[in-house]
Amino acid sequence: MSHRKRCALHGGGRSRIAPCPRFLYSPCMFMKAVQTFRRHARRPIGRTVLIALALIIVMAAVFRVVTPFLISTNVVRESIEQSVEQWTGHNATIGGVSTIKFWPEPEVTLTDITIHSESQGDRKTLATIKELSASFNLMEAVLGQPVFEDFRLTEPHVFMSRDNDGRVHWADGGQLSDAMAKAVADGDRQRLDQALDAPIGEVQVRNGIVEIVGETDGRNLRFDAVNGVMDWPRLSDTATIRGEAVVRGKKIGVDIRSTQPLLLLDGRSGDFEGTASADIGFAKFDGLASLTPKGYFSGNAELRASDMAAAVRWFGSDPRLVDGLQSASVSARLIADRQELRFEELSLGLNNERASGLLELDTPASAPSKLSGTLAFDHIDLRRLLIALEPAISRDQHALPSLISNLDLDVRLSSQVASLGGLQLNDVALGLMSSAQQFRLDILDSDLQPGRVTGRISTLRASGDTRNDVQNVAFRAAVRGVDFAAIAQQLQLKGPIPAAQGSLDILLDVPRPINQDTLNAAVGTINFQTGAGKLNGIDMQAIRQLATQKPYFTLSDTTTGSVEFDSVKATATIRNGIADLQDTEIAGRNETITLAGAVPLANSSLALSATVTPKDTGQTLNFFIGGAWPTPILWPMNVAQPKPGE
Repeated sequence: MSHRKRCALHGGGRSRIAPCPRFLYSPCMFMKAVQTFRRHARRPIGRTVLIALALIIVMAAVFRVVTPFLISTNVVRESIEQSVEQWTGHNATIGGVSTIKFWPEPEVTLTDITIHSESQGDRKTLATIKELSASFNLMEAVLGQPVFEDFRLTEPHVFMSRDNDGRVHWADGGQLSDAMAKAVADGDRQRLDQALDAPIGEVQVRNGIVEIVGETDGRNLRFDAVNGVMDWPRLSDTATIRGEAVVRGKKIGVDIRSTQPLLLLDGRSGDFEGTASADIGFAKFDGLASLTPKGYFSGNAELRASDMAAAVRWFGSDPRLVDGLQSASVSARLIADRQELRFEELSLGLNNERASGLLELDTPASAPSKLSGTLAFDHIDLRRLLIALEPAISRDQHALPSLISNLDLDVRLSSQVASLGGLQLNDVALGLMSSAQQFRLDILDSDLQPGRVTGRISTLRASGDTRNDVQNVAFRAAVRGVDFAAIAQQLQLKGPIPAAQGSLDILLDVPRPINQDTLNAAVGTINFQTGAGKLNGIDMQAIRQLATQKPYFTLSDTTTGSVEFDSVKATATIRNGIADLQDTEIAGRNETITLAGAVPLANSSLALSATVTPKDTGQTLNFFIGGAWPTPILWPMNVAQPKPGE
């Protein structure tokens, strides 16, 4: 019998009588029954959920409405005061609670906050805050133990002190000091016991002032118009600061990030990434740093100054220290401890000059600081270098100040090209040494095509002088195998110059300080000699002719010819500001010219006697040479003058 027929015995499929129990054996009817059960079962559960949600919303609304009546302003005030004291170890007083709001989130605003310390009856103000806002948890506030975070400070004025080691002190015990002391490095992060960890959140500062005063020197560093945001979720977390402040009249923007802020605040070395920018320059550091001047540093540093005079003036120094230097830049891998600062992979820019190398700065406690290392330049302006070193060389009290006045130097410099006025040297190697006892600048080697130049400028102690003051400056130069005509052309020298290769030695001692008076007291010797060449601008035939026609004439009257010579040698002794020429001879192809006399160093005047001796038959000519170079006047001597009418 079919299922439909069996069901018909009980009234069929449309019977109002209860269906046949045997329908359970039918798969289709079973599924319909299950669906019907689920549909009817969901209705009471959905109503229950909706009722529960409604109750939660009503309770929250009631809590929001009732909470303000449950939270006392005195409790909030006392809790803030206790929080400040717990964090800093100092006392806090609050003038009043201006507002408490609960939407969109609970926040309290307080006014006239003062943080102070009391020692032996003396009260010292450490900070004042015109207005402080902070968020808090409602439930904790209802229980009378509110915890505050996400602070906003309006017009805070903070006073700090700096000890001999450069450490900045403000907190005196409290949770912050405990956390600073007990935090330890954990890789590039920090680790802190959970009991000491606490939330901070976001701290906003508007129009603040920070003053840091040295305990020993009394120097005051002041930050005005401080505006910015510090994001520090918890004491154990990473801290970031973005903001700006006015320091000594310059607005400086900063962007700082540290994964180890507690180590930095404790004066130890910690992870630090920061930039500072202003209209006069830019600074950046990324690595390990310390907030104390003599802490340990290790990282990549960059410093650029677009206006060196303004930057030096901003630091409180004389802008004449960088006279002639418009811009400068430094980038290096910086490694520093308490007494040594090392610049590795150094790249240095001075105006348009670039250098690379390695420098070390030693700063011992009981001796002057010392800078040593090597620098390789593309180009060096020797004149600019000498001007910068002039105070160390001259020791003139009226000379420009110098960055190296209180700094010992031991530096090696090299350059592909070096210029001194119009003179150009190639492949130059210099040695610079300076101390309280001696200064020395050595030209160790250089190419002056086709020859080479070496030299030295150094200070010398006077013979038998046992005092610390150095008395003389020694100038030494040795020129070998150079083309003097090419040098004269580079230096734009006027007058007859030997066109020949030769050598020049200069030995000159000048009393210190160097000025016009001491130049007149210089002593030394000059030796000059060449091989075969020409002396352009002198026509001996014209000179002989004019000597018989005129009582005197200028050298410019005889500049159409030249004198060929086999050699030139000259020796001059310098004393009392005068070069005394001795053994000066031009060995020409047809005659020999000898010179003797005096050449004052202070001007271009001449006082010489000259003798022209022919190698074959002919008359020997004698002249007195006066006037000024490059157009001296020649007076023939012992020459028969033509009679009138001849």
